[in-house]
Amino acid sequence: MDNITVARSMRGSLGMLAMAWLMAPSTKEKAAEAGMGDGQGAYAVGRLGVLGNCPVDNVVAAAFFWNPDHMRSMVEEGRAAFDPIEGGKVYTKICQEYGTQALADFEGNERLGELLERIVNHAAPHGAPTFVGWRDQELPNDIGPARTFQLAQCMRELRFGRHAVAVQSLGMGPLEAILSGPAGEWNAEFFGWPKPYPDVSNLDSARDEIEGLTDQLHAPDFDCLNDDERAEVRDLSKAARAHATERAEAANI
Repeated sequence: MDNITVARSMRGSLGMLAMAWLMAPSTKEKAAEAGMGDGQGAYAVGRLGVLGNCPVDNVVAAAFFWNPDHMRSMVEEGRAAFDPIEGGKVYTKICQEYGTQALADFEGNERLGELLERIVNHAAPHGAPTFVGWRDQELPNDIGPARTFQLAQCMRELRFGRHAVAVQSLGMGPLEAILSGPAGEWNAEFFGWPKPYPDVSNLDSARDEIEGLTDQLHAPDFDCLNDDERAEVRDLSKAARAHATERAEAANI
């Protein structure tokens, strides 16, 4: 399997797998229990806390798709309650705990984790600050679901970084990219963009071009694998997402 094919598959497999824990009610509850607050500030010093005590606009830039003013408010709210470095550690633990449940009894844990770790250690850091922050969080020592899931989260951040670069490279702003995407106005509202929204009906072809460029930028990250290993990581990633989705629904995690 070539690099482009496996890179394209990541959006629907590991991208969706890792997004689930960020959106899970249990993540919000555990963050609040840790003292991070129960609003969006916890997200800003949790998922984005891995960026450290950097200037607020560095977080705004790394988050990219969020409305800048909204993200600044989130960071200020979060930092008033919690140190971002510690917040990153708390979110890492929550990620591991979610993975322990979501990927429990998944037979491919060891092999998928091995392959993902090779990709994560190989990938260039350029243009992917949240990936770097997550890559540098401490992994569990034990090989198993928690470790594999955290590596899947790293992979999600890696593709996110490649996607943000692709959007900028083709001259589209974050709001236009969101509106032309599959979730459209719902996503725009979620990311803090106020209405009214511009008409983006003319951006369908540009959106396709962005997705293609994202795949191209992500493809070299898989150079460390051979053709058979790329096919293996694609298949295992799809299986892991299916397994975790079923587990999450059954156990309500």
